[in-house]
Amino acid sequence: MRKFLVVKIVIFCLALNVPAAVVQEKNKVLGQEKIIAFTFIGKHDPKELKSLTFHTPARIGDRKYWRNRGVVPAAHQTWFDLLKSPVDRAVDILMNRDYGGETNPVICIDEFGFDFGGKTDQKSAKILRITKQKKPNLDLAVWQMRGPISQVLAEAYKDVVSLVLLEAYISSKSDYWWIATQVYVARMHKILEKSVVALGLSSGKPEDKNKWADTKEEVEQQMRFVRLVAPESPGVGFFAPNATPGLLQFADQLCERFFDFPTDGTGLPEEALRLHQFFSKQHKNATIVSSPIWAEPNRGANDPNILVQPRTLRVYLLNIGDKAAKNVKVRLRNPAEQGGGVFADGELSFLPEKFGVPVVLAWTGEAKVWKTWILEIEAEGCEIHIFHF
Repeated sequence: MRKFLVVKIVIFCLALNVPAAVVQEKNKVLGQEKIIAFTFIGKHDPKELKSLTFHTPARIGDRKYWRNRGVVPAAHQTWFDLLKSPVDRAVDILMNRDYGGETNPVICIDEFGFDFGGKTDQKSAKILRITKQKKPNLDLAVWQMRGPISQVLAEAYKDVVSLVLLEAYISSKSDYWWIATQVYVARMHKILEKSVVALGLSSGKPEDKNKWADTKEEVEQQMRFVRLVAPESPGVGFFAPNATPGLLQFADQLCERFFDFPTDGTGLPEEALRLHQFFSKQHKNATIVSSPIWAEPNRGANDPNILVQPRTLRVYLLNIGDKAAKNVKVRLRNPAEQGGGVFADGELSFLPEKFGVPVVLAWTGEAKVWKTWILEIEAEGCEIHIFHF
């Protein structure tokens, strides 16, 4: 009888377009029922945060304290030493860190996701796989930057990474598409159950170059949007190097009741609800989503700052439609005030339905701007949606 009831609930949720994983028993992430991650909070004392369940960077001397509190403490590792070293050297760095004698240490890598499946992403995936193979008791956590996860990284995350932190540092509802697309792709690759959206908190002061959420109203709205679009995610995270004490405390208080937020969008503005509907509804035709900011050069395996020659640009295209797209033409051009000329173009012969892949563009001209270039996409019989920051 109980099994029959569970099946009925799953069918009902699928009819409402709710992921079936929501009604199933969630697997623990790093041994935790929920992940509430506060990272890099400036001069604030993380020990004052009450909702915290994952903390990095955690000092060796504090890790026993965190464990006793039920918090996962993670060592911190930047990408610089890893991606500017040969793979074997990078693996040695991760394996031989001072983990304070912990039996099951955790390392949090800041950050991966450089070139949408290019040489640097391929190297990053290889480092993760070999490290886990050689040191299976080491739990890997990774910050994922620059939007949608490339397939090569997503497969590595699925196989060997315990926690994925999706960078979503945005200021207002006009940028919520950034959260929605990251969540869509994480779900597409079946890793959303161990991924959390990491929001950015800033001070709102003129000298703060980070223009992220800086009011209590915006923080709560972003958290409610995360619950709407990612109900099967194990939690939420924050990157808050310059947040005011009041805003940080408010975010901490909200996290204590994060899972009490409804997953139906209650409390969100119409624009946010329409955005969610766009990504969750059925699109009968091919429907391509992209952004000028989803264009990255193919970066070298020896150093991400050195580009692969001949130079190419990789533009991530996400098809949320029920039909594949064919012969998709893509161009990047400079803005009109910079001459308006095309400096990169390419074609993707096949873009599967409900999937995302990069299209490789020949980089033949001068890009006079960076990320504010014009993205043009042509595909017969397709809807095209280009989002901008």
